[in-house]
Amino acid sequence: MRNNKATVYLYILKDYLFNSLKVMHRSIRKMWVLCGVVALIGGTVAFTTALPDPQQALQQVRRFYAEVQPEVSYLHLNQEAYAAGETLWFKAYVVGAETHQLDTLSKVLYVDVISPQRTVAFCRTLHLNEGLAEGDIVLPDTLSTGIYTIRAYTSWMRNWPEELFFTRRVPVWQAVPPAAGMAHASASRQAALARQTSRAVSAAALPDVQFFPEGGNYVQGAHTIVGVKAVAASGQGLALQGTVYDDTDQAVVEFKTPALGMSSFAFTPQPGRRYQARVTLPDGTEASYPLPDVQASGWLLTVRDFGNRYIVYVRRPGAAGQEPLQVVAHVRGTPVYAGAGTIAPGETFSATIPKERLPAGLVHVSVLDGQNAAQAERLVFSSSAPESTALLQPDKSAYDVHQPVTLEVAVQNAQGQPTAAELSLAVASETGLPMKGRQETTIQAHLLLTSELRGYVENPAWYFQGKSPEKEKALDDLLLTQGWSRFVWREILGAVPVTSTFDYPLEQTLSLGGQLVRSNGKPVPNGQLTVLQKGVNDVGEFTADAQGNFLLLGFPGVDSARVLLQARTSRGGNNVLLRLWDRWPVPGAAAWQPRPPLMDSPETMSSLVAYGQRSRRQQVLEKQFRPDTTSGIVLRNVTIRAQRPASDPRSLHATASAVLRPQSIPGANVLSNIFELIRGRVAGVEVLGDGQTYSVRIRGMASTSHRTSPMYLLDGMPLDSAAMVNVPIQDVDRVEVLKGATAAIYGMRGQNGVIAVFTRIPGAGASASNVPTPPSMASRRLPAYYRAREFYAPRYELPASTNRPDPRLTTLYWQPTLHVPASGKARVTFYTADAAGAFVARLEGITHDGQPVQARTNITVSSNH
Repeated sequence: MRNNKATVYLYILKDYLFNSLKVMHRSIRKMWVLCGVVALIGGTVAFTTALPDPQQALQQVRRFYAEVQPEVSYLHLNQEAYAAGETLWFKAYVVGAETHQLDTLSKVLYVDVISPQRTVAFCRTLHLNEGLAEGDIVLPDTLSTGIYTIRAYTSWMRNWPEELFFTRRVPVWQAVPPAAGMAHASASRQAALARQTSRAVSAAALPDVQFFPEGGNYVQGAHTIVGVKAVAASGQGLALQGTVYDDTDQAVVEFKTPALGMSSFAFTPQPGRRYQARVTLPDGTEASYPLPDVQASGWLLTVRDFGNRYIVYVRRPGAAGQEPLQVVAHVRGTPVYAGAGTIAPGETFSATIPKERLPAGLVHVSVLDGQNAAQAERLVFSSSAPESTALLQPDKSAYDVHQPVTLEVAVQNAQGQPTAAELSLAVASETGLPMKGRQETTIQAHLLLTSELRGYVENPAWYFQGKSPEKEKALDDLLLTQGWSRFVWREILGAVPVTSTFDYPLEQTLSLGGQLVRSNGKPVPNGQLTVLQKGVNDVGEFTADAQGNFLLLGFPGVDSARVLLQARTSRGGNNVLLRLWDRWPVPGAAAWQPRPPLMDSPETMSSLVAYGQRSRRQQVLEKQFRPDTTSGIVLRNVTIRAQRPASDPRSLHATASAVLRPQSIPGANVLSNIFELIRGRVAGVEVLGDGQTYSVRIRGMASTSHRTSPMYLLDGMPLDSAAMVNVPIQDVDRVEVLKGATAAIYGMRGQNGVIAVFTRIPGAGASASNVPTPPSMASRRLPAYYRAREFYAPRYELPASTNRPDPRLTTLYWQPTLHVPASGKARVTFYTADAAGAFVARLEGITHDGQPVQARTNITVSSNH
């Protein structure tokens, strides 16, 4: 139930999650099913067993995507790496995971930066407009060198593992002092420290080497392709070589991994044998790693690329007899194959999936048994579909300083026709920081590849930079070792809507949610919740659901808001723990990998010194001539000697009309209740009562209702007068009477005034600032939506622009909002700065039909002096 003027709304969480999706159902494009050729090789099978219908499985896939409507986020950054003190500019894209069209459901996006120590260092709350948002983060010049992680996610995305958030590793370097000698000395010290750290990390943890049989199973006597993944403790790939031995110490097969740490080999595991790999590590030492145990029977799935089609092979060695099976395949929920048959030991089930109509992206090929249980899965990448393209063309081959640059933008769809798009453009120095390119990603690489893979993928953009047999093999090895389905089949085929198990809402406004539980962790069913929002003249009372969950919606996000919540049981008891959802989740320890040191060789010194000098000069000029581009104004140190005003977390109001303290009133300890304490001691307050029943009237309060009694609060929790009678006067710390403007914070509930009673806290003399918050109460400050700053880009046709130095030495231009109309044409113009140099313009975005596009071009600036 909700008060008439309350500005927040409560929904029973599970019902809201399910029903809101039905109301806001995104239109789903017409699906098509392509049934390929099904054959049996190695024998003839009589189809006497009733076969399962694979179309039902594909219908469940469609239903699942339509119900869940998963989202994918992406951030386009202005640079690949940063120096401390620079500004990280970003453009956010949120799309539907199925169609990749800009998402219109979620309206709130969270962007944060995680430090190398796994803490949330910076955060932004952004309002999404048709799936788009922009922002910036000023990296303090005191920020330590290290690899930071930037994330972007919606509340809805938190219902899946955090590995599916958009994440990108961002190197940040401490700016080097401008004096050359000092710079080299400082850089050398940092390099030495980094090498020591690297050796310490290597000594503390061996590289992780894992082996993955294709399809998921090792079966004795069956020829198998095995993927190898070798990574350092930091998660970066390792180039190494090794040999597989059996338990009789016989060498079976050799293998070698390239720089990205992934490869594959073929072998046939034998009955009763155990296998291990002896690996030569990069430092020359050896280590042993066991392979998974060999099974006596199982399902084997193999997928091979034959140019214009994929051939799927399924084997069932060791089975007791003939069994039904299904083979289904989909690309982001769009069915592309469905087939069924039976299989027996010694037989091979094969299926053909033509490529001509496959959408671009990951093809999920799954084998289900007769009970719809998934037995094997394989991911392959489809790249045969025509792509939308973007072109970025400068009007000159080279430019002078302070000269206009015009870039022509052209976008075409897969059929070569002009199309509309939403884009962003970054123009940054080509002579950037060390390790440039190691973390590079693009919107194409993320939407088509990494958004569906769990875990860290190193340099994903490399797989899309031209086609070659080497890259195709490397991509297939990646999917062998890191291929993981976003969803599991038991969720897809489940009878219960999966949204009924979700904890986090689909936010169209800022929200505040949590759960009411007891001290043993069990939920408090149908608990009561009182919500008071500072600055809003109303109080809301709500009821949680049967699991104690609650969700408050409707916070506008114009300004930050402090919200006080008080929970109690359905019978009014306060034996309740109030747990609020964490708005900025810290990465889980299991998924977190230590970040490697940045500076690991003296060869990086020269580029670091040069970039650091440019960055420091830019920061000095920005603070001197463009103070609006920095995070604040630096003032001289001032020492303030004063006591911080006391604040009680149980109180929403800051001031009261009158305060009564029993310890300061002679004889107060013999009074029977707080009404006797108030009687005759507060001007304008009339107390009537006979010792059992009391009523209070505060004169001068104009009520718009028939009620004349004030609002009663005990430690911030609303109660009636009958309950207040039972509060022992010996337990009372103070009684505060609010009338007039001081009661306005409680809205309609406080229109007749407020009497707030606060009990004493154990420990005599404890100040209010040390008052612990009762477990049944919580205070949370909701953030306002972040308003992005405008990138400084002077126009030199204006005379005033030539009177100041131009500090754009690292990022020359940033345009987060570049709309391309249906004509497919757009034009961007900006000016070069004071300094000559080589720059790279990177364009990224999404077409209106959900196709990722990107383009880049080089810009050369030479001095005309």
